Amino acid sequence: MFLDIKTILSVLESIFVIIGVCFLAIQIRQQTKIAEADHDRIKKQSTIEFYNLISTESQIFIDYIGNKIVDLEMIKSDIKLERSVTKYLSRLERLAVGIASDIYHFEILCHVVGSHFSKIYNQLGIYIREMREVNKTPRRYYEFELLVERIEKYRGENPTKNVRGNVTVSSFD
Repeated sequence: MFLDIKTILSVLESIFVIIGVCFLAIQIRQQTKIAEADHDRIKKQSTIEFYNLISTESQIFIDYIGNKIVDLEMIKSDIKLERSVTKYLSRLERLAVGIASDIYHFEILCHVVGSHFSKIYNQLGIYIREMREVNKTPRRYYEFELLVERIEKYRGENPTKNVRGNVTVSSFD
């Protein structure tokens, strides 16, 4: 039983179409992985860059308050300080929304400034609560508050994990 040439060519054509489709599927999968890796890299880089912008602009304010716990009265006594605190907290709130929306990278933020955010929230917590009460805005800086809680929980669950997931001798601090 011999197959005629048309049948052989038809079978070969089907085989090559199947191989082509498989090759295309593999290429699409590889390109998707490359795009995801690039997106993740950009997300991490954006997190670092946005925080660097915030910290650079706020360094004088951070140095000024030092380790003091501040309240509404102290901040309202100095108009420059009040503007600086408002701007700083607004930017931290924007960063927190970006983390919650998965625009910025949470673990990178934890690694870079996790303990600093907890410290800042502890220092400004009274001021934040007083501002919420005085202005009747219970959600003011709420995303920042949630971010700090999330960071503290993460750090409590992963005290020696670095950003690559490896266990290190020291903590994030």
